[in-house]
Amino acid sequence: MNFTFSSSEHGTCVVKLWATGRYGFSLPKKVDITTAEGVSCTFLYFNKKLSLKAEPGNRMIVRIAIGAFLAGAPVDGSTVEIEPDMPPYAGKLTPVRLDAPRAPMRVRPGKSHARARSDAACGTS
Repeated sequence: MNFTFSSSEHGTCVVKLWATGRYGFSLPKKVDITTAEGVSCTFLYFNKKLSLKAEPGNRMIVRIAIGAFLAGAPVDGSTVEIEPDMPPYAGKLTPVRLDAPRAPMRVRPGKSHARARSDAACGTS
């Protein structure tokens, strides 16, 4: 997931979320923020607290990282750990779509629509 946001101090910044595991549900999650000048900072999220509250979603983790960045986190290429109770960024996030084509959808072989073929595809008339 890539986003941009605007800051009065740093200009337009680019945010990249690196989520591990299948579909991005695993921890840890890494958020890289790069300023317009090319300076970057990395934020890591580990859910260490056992609670009944749901884990924050990927966008909320991005907002918390931006909030920590704007609150004065070091912008010297260092790595900062963020917590879910930190104040999130309340401004506008603009999603950035990559021009690379998406991978084709995978179909499970046991599904009926995976086995069904049209007559033209089988070579019969």
